[in-house]
Amino acid sequence: FQHTGQRWFRDWLQRSYKYMPFIQRELKAAGLPTDLAFMVMIESGFIPHAVSHANAVGPWQFIQPTGARYGLRVNWWLDERRDLLKATRAAIRYLKDLHDEFGSWYLVAASYNMGENGLRRRIQRHGTKDFWKLIEKKALPAETEDY
Repeated sequence: FQHTGQRWFRDWLQRSYKYMPFIQRELKAAGLPTDLAFMVMIESGFIPHAVSHANAVGPWQFIQPTGARYGLRVNWWLDERRDLLKATRAAIRYLKDLHDEFGSWYLVAASYNMGENGLRRRIQRHGTKDFWKLIEKKALPAETEDY
């Protein structure tokens, strides 16, 4: 972030002042670690209209099926994945479900980054739900390790 990424990282930090307090309040009220708010910075840079190469949309970068599973409507007129309030509340429910399944905030972050099904397969293949053992076994993509 001191060279090529410096400009966009600075933009992220500037936008964070507007969005972080709200996101952290919502996470705290739900009993989740407030550091999870940084996922929004990593996923979208706090840009509500962000779209990934995988067609994930909004600040929390929900793909359409996951967004629908957590109550976010998408139609020709409306995409609630772009709504910070609704997407944050959907993300909180999703993060809680991931934590219930994986039992570790590190694995929650990994599954959010690489997809829950991909993480399930790697856990099964390597026989461990220990994030650090998965790292040791080189079971996770480098991007997920860095995430």
